[in-house]
Amino acid sequence: MLISIEGLDGVGKTGVAKALAEKLNYPLSAKPIRGLLGITKEQSSNITEKIYSQYSPNMQALYYLMGYLSVLEDGRKQDHISDRSILSTYYFSCCEENQAVFDFFANNFGFPDLTIILYASVEERVRRIRNRDQFDSDLKRVRTNKNGYTKYFDAIKKYNVPYLLVNTEIINQEEVIDITLRLIELWNKDEESRNYIQSIFNINNIEQLGNYSYQDLLNLLDKKSAKIRALERGN
Repeated sequence: MLISIEGLDGVGKTGVAKALAEKLNYPLSAKPIRGLLGITKEQSSNITEKIYSQYSPNMQALYYLMGYLSVLEDGRKQDHISDRSILSTYYFSCCEENQAVFDFFANNFGFPDLTIILYASVEERVRRIRNRDQFDSDLKRVRTNKNGYTKYFDAIKKYNVPYLLVNTEIINQEEVIDITLRLIELWNKDEESRNYIQSIFNINNIEQLGNYSYQDLLNLLDKKSAKIRALERGN
């Protein structure tokens, strides 16, 4: 199973991905194009600069999608957690000129088995980045200071990506990790459990989920888990 953790800068995505990989004992895939090509961060930056300055959006998309194709194939061999995946490439690189490249990739190679979208408002994401480092370069990026989730959501709907959304606005990272682990457990239980959590943890419920405390979310998940345990005891 391949589980991708997605979200915009400052939402806590990388920390959650690392923790999930450790707790589930899954390999963590991050910066896959560097791992695939065996290049350093500096070499990767040089290649990226060359591709974005000298080549078309088609080449730009294909470069990163090649890395994520390797993650998809690894995920078929062994359970994996991926820090970002194809949706991030879509967010950063997709445009009218290379839309056909993404359509081809989606239709022929697909997406991770489950994508967890971590959401937080612009204000909250900026606050978190400042708390970790007031001089963080992410604060200078235009993308940090806008709500770019619409493009993620458009891709999810367009390609029917299997996903769950966790609004992290008022819950801390440890709570996000715990909620996400419980969601993964229920996702893997059965179709009824999957349908239950999909009906709650989705794009249409962003605002409502943002008002739920950690205990509120636990209550929602425990209600389903208790029902499953009761059914299992009955069998």
